[in-house]
Amino acid sequence: MAQHTCSLLLLIGFAMTVRAGSDKPPNIVFVVADDLGFHDVGFRGTRIKTPNLDSLAGGGVLLEQYYVQPVCTPSRASFMTGRYPFRYGLQHYVLQGGHDYGLNLNETLVPEKLKAAGYATHAVGKWHLGMCSWQHTPTYRGFDSFYGFYGGGEDYYTHKHGGFDMRRDKQSQCGDGCSQVDWDASGKYSTNLFAGEAVRIIQDHDATKPLFMYLPFQAVHAPNEVPMSYEKQYNNTISDRKRRIFAGMLSALDEGVGNITKALMTKGLWDDTVFVFSADNGGPIKGSSRCHICGDATGSSNYPLRGGKHTLWEGGVRGTAFVHSKLISQPGTKRFGLMHAVDWFPTFLEIAGLQPNTSTGMPLDGVAQWAMISENALSVRDEIVLNIDPLHNPASPKKPGGGGDAALRQGSWKLHVGDPGPPDIWSADPAANISDLSEGELAELRQATGQFTVMIAGTNTTVQLYNITADPREMNDVAKDNQDVVQRLLSRLTALQKEAVPPLFSFGPADPQSDVKLHNNTWTPWTDKC
Repeated sequence: MAQHTCSLLLLIGFAMTVRAGSDKPPNIVFVVADDLGFHDVGFRGTRIKTPNLDSLAGGGVLLEQYYVQPVCTPSRASFMTGRYPFRYGLQHYVLQGGHDYGLNLNETLVPEKLKAAGYATHAVGKWHLGMCSWQHTPTYRGFDSFYGFYGGGEDYYTHKHGGFDMRRDKQSQCGDGCSQVDWDASGKYSTNLFAGEAVRIIQDHDATKPLFMYLPFQAVHAPNEVPMSYEKQYNNTISDRKRRIFAGMLSALDEGVGNITKALMTKGLWDDTVFVFSADNGGPIKGSSRCHICGDATGSSNYPLRGGKHTLWEGGVRGTAFVHSKLISQPGTKRFGLMHAVDWFPTFLEIAGLQPNTSTGMPLDGVAQWAMISENALSVRDEIVLNIDPLHNPASPKKPGGGGDAALRQGSWKLHVGDPGPPDIWSADPAANISDLSEGELAELRQATGQFTVMIAGTNTTVQLYNITADPREMNDVAKDNQDVVQRLLSRLTALQKEAVPPLFSFGPADPQSDVKLHNNTWTPWTDKC
């Protein structure tokens, strides 16, 4: 109770400070890097040049115990709703093109709340939360405009993945007859396109209104593509070609961030802006033979963590994130309190001076964390539900069925139920290009984990328990020696599972009506029955 009281007092103090200096709440710029590994940005000690991100992180607050979901769609849904994906069926893998579902239209999104409070709301980049109907697209979900692609991945230059996908939705509820296919984008690098569009929006912004900009870059998601001018600066420092191209992709993103911050300064918005940077999941890494979708490895690294994208290991769900703002009282510091992607929804509302609740009455899982970020208060979170999925991990060769997978963190403890997912290896240090563990040590560690089982719903199920504070690399499975903790966390997961809805993910074929050949070879919403 004392912790919550302290946070409330800090929040009140912050609100009074903002209001005393301005009648307008702060601007919020939310940048998301796609598939960024834990050990990729320069401020992690890598050889990749990210001077703008390094400067912003160094002069802001670095979130060291920050979690996301293991893949794209669930994390983006968490950002937008403040609710865990298991509550609305997006807990299993990513939304695949041509399937007739998306983020439930009953969910209230953060741009809707901010727009109602007077914010100008703009989205630029990758959407990946649904496009079966126009109602699922960004300008029907609270954004005043959208420029980018509706799907989950495509070529950086042709903007094709089966069909062409680059849209300009120039106004609220910009659907059929309003949404424009940007054919002129063909041949232009998406990172530069998105950064340029963000700069244009800032230049044209009415500065009497607060700005909310959501900027989920395509970078550094596969495929590995970048203009040679960005790659060649690493010819003498990074020998691995895949890592070298990846480094160029990240440097291009960093340059874009630099251009955006300069535009905010030129417009006179920077001093009253909260700038947030986040990964959407861990970096995809080379996997073991039992990982059938690990071909999206791009050269990223999650060193020293275990696992990567697609997994519930720390390398899949521990995200790089920081906040930079002149409203932060102790810049240049780190925060070690727990935080999750769902916390951005109430935190952004808190920054805007709004009550962090939803108009639909559906409970938030997110908690407002501005006091922790801006004043170094204690985190108001002690638990993170990393996932509850009744289907097998999509990276495993076994498809649906079995007991499913889940993971829960409470305090220092982290419980895995079922298969956390391949790849289950530890990333090597890219600077050394070798693992700090020998092949024998790796094999021994992997053999020693996942040996304890419990009976769940009549099925003998593997569980693993790690003390993340003492063992952040998840090397020492202590489930057998802490069965009381295992049972306590299992009881909590069992209770939460009763609140989950079945996954919407479909293993079947795409809807024939979504075929791009029926829509001038473009990805276009095709139904109003989804």
